[in-house]
Amino acid sequence: MVATEELVLVDLNAGSGYEADGEKVAALQILETFQEAENARENEAKTLQLFLSDASKTNLEKLKQNLQNVSEEGEITPQLPENINLLNEPETAKTLLGLLQKVPGLVVADPFSYAQAQEILAQTLTEKNDDLFVLFDYKKLEKTFLAENPTVFLAQLFGEALPEIKAKFQLQQSPKRKEQLLLEQLENAFQEQEFYPLSFKINPPGKAGNAVYLFLAGKSIAHYFRAKEWLQTFSEFQEDGVPLFGVNLNYQPAAIPGFSNFLNKFSLENLTQELAGKKADFHYQTIREIYETHSFGTNYILANYVAAFRQLQKAEKVNLVDASNKKVLKITPEAVVFYRLHNK
Repeated sequence: MVATEELVLVDLNAGSGYEADGEKVAALQILETFQEAENARENEAKTLQLFLSDASKTNLEKLKQNLQNVSEEGEITPQLPENINLLNEPETAKTLLGLLQKVPGLVVADPFSYAQAQEILAQTLTEKNDDLFVLFDYKKLEKTFLAENPTVFLAQLFGEALPEIKAKFQLQQSPKRKEQLLLEQLENAFQEQEFYPLSFKINPPGKAGNAVYLFLAGKSIAHYFRAKEWLQTFSEFQEDGVPLFGVNLNYQPAAIPGFSNFLNKFSLENLTQELAGKKADFHYQTIREIYETHSFGTNYILANYVAAFRQLQKAEKVNLVDASNKKVLKITPEAVVFYRLHNK
């Protein structure tokens, strides 16, 4: 948890406050957990400010009713609980934007669902003080991207490069390549804005429906790695142990053994070959340090680096030692990589 006096959580697609199964939405559950930890003195932060909104006015009204305090006599009092704010008034939105300039926050949104969500996300790009948790339908992204007049969010994100990216996108013939290109450009744009982005693709279970993307953009590299560790637990994997960072992808291993290295952008064999030539960069670093330096922007996870260096040790290209320069019997992320002067 961040050590600060105040934190902000913004859910711009909170619905009525409850899921279809009757459970509270994640933002309300997080607030309750936070308050319980604070009461138990386990939380270093003093307060968590929660800001909620939704594209539907009907949902907003239900949300307000569901959140209003109920007295012991059962009468509803015309106020929201402390620390909860609804973004249905311009003044509340102004308060939020002011807080986001100075307080660490997490903004959760579908950026292509309604105008206010895009305006607030555009502001977070300007401040660069907040993590983003974005969930969107790819077709909505594509439609918004191709619109004649760019939204405030896309204009802020892509800047003057937007026309050139559009032209490059429209030159692509394959729908699959178009999708890959747009997601690559999205990640590149967030990097230009000094974020650390990570995307996770969710295909519908059958053939019907559009792909949905979970897109995380952290304001620090530490947040990026925590997100990567979390998302890999849900991901499908290639046969070599490299995650695909997606589900329902209908991944098919290569029919010819070893050929997957040519088909897959990220593979264990490709990683192993690349690390073999990195003596100048990684000599006498731990496997964990190499992973944290090298893996950003790739699908590789820590276990892949352990496996790659195990292969390099077997090929007598590196020695793996502990902090006392003794050969390790069990290879762990804390093993130190010692590149051999004369490789076989």
